[in-house]
Amino acid sequence: MTHAQGPRPSPDEARQALESITLSKQALAPHVRSPAWLYPAQGVGMAMFVIGLVFSKEAGWASVLIAVSGVLFSVLPMLQTRGRVVVDVYTHPGSRGLAWTYVASFAFITVAAVVLYSTYSRAWIAYVAAVLVLVLTLVAGPAMDARLERALRNAG
Repeated sequence: MTHAQGPRPSPDEARQALESITLSKQALAPHVRSPAWLYPAQGVGMAMFVIGLVFSKEAGWASVLIAVSGVLFSVLPMLQTRGRVVVDVYTHPGSRGLAWTYVASFAFITVAAVVLYSTYSRAWIAYVAAVLVLVLTLVAGPAMDARLERALRNAG
């Protein structure tokens, strides 16, 4: 079904509309930030997940860590939306490459920790991997925020 539309805008009206969108994006840029607590909380959740996964075959408490990290990841988006608009920095075109690098690095660290622990049975392997994913999150998250802010600032 088609809908009747009004007259097409003139080239000047279209240009003004596009300029208005650009100005709106540029005005929004300084306000695009994740809450300060988001990436530390996400990093701790990821660290708990890695520790839980590494020790999952031998320690009953490991499954609790995995469950807690799952609950944390379920609750974070809801907490983040309180009183604000949420912009997903992971899927923004300017952040996609970094997001894929982040996910691939997390997967590599996790798999390496599981394999190394199953080979050498050294507990420190899990804790080093947990620290690495925490640092990875604390670096990559704000970097993706900055890329989104820069993209909005340079909109045009």
